[in-house]
Amino acid sequence: MKHLLVLAILFAVAFAMARNKISHTPYAYDEADYMFAATLGLEANWLDIGTMPLPEFVTVGRRSGADASQKAALSEIARSASDPVVYRHWHGPVYYAWLTLLSDLNLDEHVTRSWGMIFPVFTVLVIYFGSLLILGGSEGMAAAILGSALFLWSPVTLETSELAPHLLFVLWYVCGLLALAKAAAGGGRRYFYAAVFFAGLAFCTMEVAFVLILVLVIFAWWQRGQLGFDGRMARNSMGFLVGTILVAWPAGLLKLSFVKAYLVMLYLAVFRKGAWGDVTLAQTWARRFAISPVEWCLFAIALVLLVYPARKTVNQRGRSGALTFLLFAGLMILATLRVYAEGTRYTTPFLAAVDLFTAWTLAPVLVRLARSWQTYGALAAICCLLIWNSQRQMSGFRLGESSGPDPTLTALRAHGLAEKTILAPRIDIPTLHYYFPQMRVQGYSDPSEIPGYKSASHFDAIVYPDNSVEVGGPDSAR
Repeated sequence: MKHLLVLAILFAVAFAMARNKISHTPYAYDEADYMFAATLGLEANWLDIGTMPLPEFVTVGRRSGADASQKAALSEIARSASDPVVYRHWHGPVYYAWLTLLSDLNLDEHVTRSWGMIFPVFTVLVIYFGSLLILGGSEGMAAAILGSALFLWSPVTLETSELAPHLLFVLWYVCGLLALAKAAAGGGRRYFYAAVFFAGLAFCTMEVAFVLILVLVIFAWWQRGQLGFDGRMARNSMGFLVGTILVAWPAGLLKLSFVKAYLVMLYLAVFRKGAWGDVTLAQTWARRFAISPVEWCLFAIALVLLVYPARKTVNQRGRSGALTFLLFAGLMILATLRVYAEGTRYTTPFLAAVDLFTAWTLAPVLVRLARSWQTYGALAAICCLLIWNSQRQMSGFRLGESSGPDPTLTALRAHGLAEKTILAPRIDIPTLHYYFPQMRVQGYSDPSEIPGYKSASHFDAIVYPDNSVEVGGPDSAR
């Protein structure tokens, strides 16, 4: 009963802060591509049916990838066929099985996005009961409450409601890291194998899962005495990882689709300036700190407590787990260091691990206070700070309901242009392609290009950056 009450409070606070913060707008750039991938069906995504062979993919990339002027041409080549890997943006297919289910239910955009928040709910349950199981006692309870509150009430979690595989990836890696923490606490090999299984699912969800696989390797060497790690266990682990991937995404290995993801990441990092946003590294991290200063300050305190004086502040049973969380967070930050972006979803690959490390490091310190009321008082104070931080951020969070091509969609439907040829801003192409799959769309990057396109080709309509639509001529603008 006690745990149900605590979880009810955690979820109620999160719901109150996130209420009315999930968009109703049509699917924008990435979301539209993801939903189109889902409409291709489970089989097409599972087997990557229709995907470009890897040698051809490499040839096209070498010929045009380094030339910025060929960006539009590359996009047209990618969209010329129903390649599920392209529309998934080279992620694995696991998340798209979920989107396919939602797509088959014919839900509207708001409800579809709302259902995606089920992944943070599951993640909180894993954090809460995982901390109780592994640490036990008062420390387990303190870590469960603090870890759950840090993750669930973080503006990063609450703001990441757009369709994207990131929150499902968080669920997999949190499960994997907690399984490793249990293995280090005496759980044995079966928990290590469980971590391998979750690493396989993570690999089939997002390409940055290689960090979790690297952590598995480091952990196996570090805890080799505890695990009795030997050649047989190494073979079993590799077989289990490969087997999980072959079941969840056979084409990832058999067609080497996973290689495309890493080649694209390399291309974006090397040849595409501002691929994730027009910001610098300093601006990216300034924004991350500004969104949730309480989280990052608590993390800094936890780092200090970890090293001084370690023996008195960190429970040895949970110390290996805390270090595992820190190892993953550090490696993931390094792996995504070139991702300069203001979007909160780009912080999710490592922030949950940061939160777990913080909670597991602070919990023993709080429990060692002189009286139990001081422990709960300190926990309550931290929770109040987290609520204040999240409320401050969420109160200023804007959904941008007035932006996007909604007026455009209305006008195009009204004029019966679903199967016509139109000229539109390049950024709107994925949205128009999802809602009007038979439409032929030519994209432009700047309005100054419109006269040149009009003189060279015939268009049944032109979409302008302000979402107005010119149908057949200037006098038909809507």
